[in-house]
Amino acid sequence: MDLLQVSRSQLISEVYESKKMIYRLINLPEDIQSNISISLLPYLSMICDGIDSLFQTQDTVVLSSKFEDINGKSFTTLIKKIRASSKLLTDKRNLRTSIKMLDSETKKFHDELIKDYTEEQLAYVKAFGQDDLGVFYYKNKPYANSSQMNLYIKPFNSTVREVGKDALKFSMQAAMYINGFNSVLEGKTRPYLKQEDYITNINSEDLLPQDYIYSEEKHRNIFNNVIDKRVSLYLLNMQCQLNFALNILDLLIDEHPLKYRIQLLIYYYSVQAIDFAFSSSYLEELEEQHETITAVIETHKRIFNGNTFRNNLFHYKLSEEINSSLGENYFEIMVETLTCTSLGNLLTTIYKEMDIVENLIKEIIY
Repeated sequence: MDLLQVSRSQLISEVYESKKMIYRLINLPEDIQSNISISLLPYLSMICDGIDSLFQTQDTVVLSSKFEDINGKSFTTLIKKIRASSKLLTDKRNLRTSIKMLDSETKKFHDELIKDYTEEQLAYVKAFGQDDLGVFYYKNKPYANSSQMNLYIKPFNSTVREVGKDALKFSMQAAMYINGFNSVLEGKTRPYLKQEDYITNINSEDLLPQDYIYSEEKHRNIFNNVIDKRVSLYLLNMQCQLNFALNILDLLIDEHPLKYRIQLLIYYYSVQAIDFAFSSSYLEELEEQHETITAVIETHKRIFNGNTFRNNLFHYKLSEEINSSLGENYFEIMVETLTCTSLGNLLTTIYKEMDIVENLIKEIIY
């Protein structure tokens, strides 16, 4: 097979797995569906964008163009922007911009919450503060937060009141796109999925939301005062992604390259964030953590030596460095080729490092 055929083969395998993920999500209790589904938006978009890039029609029209616009933006445009949202915070050139953006978006959300308050309600807020940062926990570990969600749904350019509806519409269209593509494969190149494939066990009591006061410094009840609170918010986003990768994905995706791809990308972004915050002197005062910070950055650089491995995770279209005879074992052999490490050994290292980074962020911000 040539590179295009191998790329398509790997994408098809992950599209097939993503259908199971979508149905497992749909079968969850409604009160926890939305928080988990928004955390998945960049990765659903990555799959949709993969279909667009590898399966264009003969006149180069992308398949996603048949779907309706959302709030004046094409579904195709939103796929690309939401796909890129997961890496927005790890662009070194815009680190200061990133922390300012997170801070200002949370303040904007705060102002939207109170703009229609009565005088009595405003007096209460003045005395006790207004919750404006929601954090969602799975077994006491944060896996999502409202700041992160605002980042993912920013491309909709919706009002606070309308954004939930627009995010739901996008999620539904992404699911329809993936399921429609998958329906062509089932019973031909892939077996039909069974009802038991769609079942996952999540105890809703393990998932709890908690609201905090962030914007009003006088009443703030989250993060310590050791570092800039904007940097703490920035690192909270990484902590949530790490816990999502380590705890939530296992409930939605089987042992499959789709899960490994998402976990590896989250690891990549999270340590990049630590690296950029550290090299920009935001963590200068945390001398006790400097040794651990340096060690995790060095391990990360050994794994992602150059951009080729990262690019082959973020894009389904293979780079020229990959042997086009890989076939169904593409992902495993791609990892071994680009890291000189077996997939099993790499994942063992990655999971250990993700735990270290998650605990490190916890030490830094609380």
